[in-house]
Amino acid sequence: MPLSAYLLNLLGVAIVILGLNLKKKWQKLGIALAIAGFLIGTSPVWYVMMNQPSDEEVIEYLREQHERQLKIEQMRQDRELEQPSGY
Repeated sequence: MPLSAYLLNLLGVAIVILGLNLKKKWQKLGIALAIAGFLIGTSPVWYVMMNQPSDEEVIEYLREQHERQLKIEQMRQDRELEQPSGY
């Protein structure tokens, strides 16, 4: 996990603690800060979940890689057949 993710987690925890320690007079602001801190602290997790490729995309990528590898192997075999065996 990159350093920025750890920093976001720590920042979120600090904001939550700050929000939960506000006095009764500022209770609504404290709850809002606690919620914001929770969202900031967990943002690396849900950001990855929203932006990761779907299973179909991963399967398609792996299929394309396999086809490329087969083409490369076929080209190598063709080159070996073209070369004279006496060398």
